[in-house]
Amino acid sequence: MIRKLKPEEVTFSISVEMDDTPVRGNALASGDSYVDRQEEDLILKQLNNGNIWAWACVKVTATWKGYSEYDILGGCSYESEEEFKADCYYEDMKDRALEELQNKLESAAKDLEGLEE
Repeated sequence: MIRKLKPEEVTFSISVEMDDTPVRGNALASGDSYVDRQEEDLILKQLNNGNIWAWACVKVTATWKGYSEYDILGGCSYESEEEFKADCYYEDMKDRALEELQNKLESAAKDLEGLEE
């Protein structure tokens, strides 16, 4: 069994790309079609102005000594990376990426046990 990595031992990075899920019908489900349409229009306007964070697919990657794992969240709508990082999703995604990295390392350690002399 290997020890658990601490978050401070891991490098976290973020990458973002425009989500390919249509904005219309997916951005908001408030129950008020007028409100939903207003939000969709706002997102589309921000996208047209070059703000990729307006409708994004975000990938948070945890890396340790060449090993990495990640968590992905689509359908995100933020004004900026800073706003995304201030949201609880960022910390949750870091936790999940770290958990997946830990699982990968534990699996590799088990595989390597058979190579010991």
